[in-house]
Amino acid sequence: MPVVVGRVQKVQERETISVSGTVATPNAPATLSFLVSGKVVFVGPREGEFVKKGQVLARIDPTDFNLSVKGAAAQLASTEAALEKAMNSARPEHLEQARIAYERAEDEYRRMKMLYDSKSLAPNDFQKYKAAYEHARQEYDQAKAGGQKEDKALAKAGYNQAAAHLDVAKKALGDATLYAPMDGYIAKRAVEPGDTAAAGRPVFEMVRMDPVEVSVGVPETDVHLVSIGQKADITVPALPGKSFQGTVRVINVSADSNTRTYMTRISVPNPEHALRVGMVSEATIRGNRTVSMVTLPGDAVVRDPQGATQVYVYYPDQKRVYTKRVEIGAAVNKDIEIKSGLDGNELIVLAGQAKLRNGAVVSATEQTARK
Repeated sequence: MPVVVGRVQKVQERETISVSGTVATPNAPATLSFLVSGKVVFVGPREGEFVKKGQVLARIDPTDFNLSVKGAAAQLASTEAALEKAMNSARPEHLEQARIAYERAEDEYRRMKMLYDSKSLAPNDFQKYKAAYEHARQEYDQAKAGGQKEDKALAKAGYNQAAAHLDVAKKALGDATLYAPMDGYIAKRAVEPGDTAAAGRPVFEMVRMDPVEVSVGVPETDVHLVSIGQKADITVPALPGKSFQGTVRVINVSADSNTRTYMTRISVPNPEHALRVGMVSEATIRGNRTVSMVTLPGDAVVRDPQGATQVYVYYPDQKRVYTKRVEIGAAVNKDIEIKSGLDGNELIVLAGQAKLRNGAVVSATEQTARK
């Protein structure tokens, strides 16, 4: 069986840490609910659909809220009229009547006072004319000034209260329509037309998809190699052939008590929304130090039935290949780091290993150099 063999490459590369994780949203999913109760008459997007900020998601029957706004507006108009009456003087014809009554009472009071001063009028009778004069003067002054101070305050308070009721009614009408608070995807929809929505009951769940975060657990033996701002290469088994670039954003200060790993979040741009929440991912975090390592092409490493990684070693004197277990590390371009299992002098099958078995006789061609 023809194969191509070669030796491991010794390279200088940045130190890397390979970890597994899951794609998540940068923030917790947004749970949306109505602030008012009522019968739902419209529901828009379904799960998985993209919505823009400000897009109408659902609507409650606005009939009752419209009636409340009209009633509050009428009440406001009534209190406004009462306030205007209290703040302004009486109408011209009422003011004129009060003036004539006052002048008559004043003229009669002066004549009666002259009689009283000359002892020609009894004190009790004089007091009657004086009281009538004082009353007419007060009526005239009030007609000129408008309402009393306390009447003005009461009218003003009534107007403010009616205005507040109108604002509340308008807000309730606005709250009968549910809008998207941001750009994102509908993750859950828990309402249908004809349902009765309750205030505060979740009806939608939204998630943002750009950027996303890959949440990984860094072992405590490697956490000293990771720092905020480092770059990371992300691959997802569900998206073969694609890779994404991310940046370390958060490193937790305490380890998980069960796994002894430190939660690390890697921010990943996702403009095409190819990465989806919950996808399993592999992250290779590039450290700041340069280290020596040996590498092989990724295809040279195969797995046995138990999933252990191994390579085929060629023995020229026997013209046979035998498997040898190796420990692999991070991906280095199209190659993969071999951390242990080889001494560096072996001839490794680089091509043609797909149909090999342990101890197979092969016809080997050595590859002298690799790019």
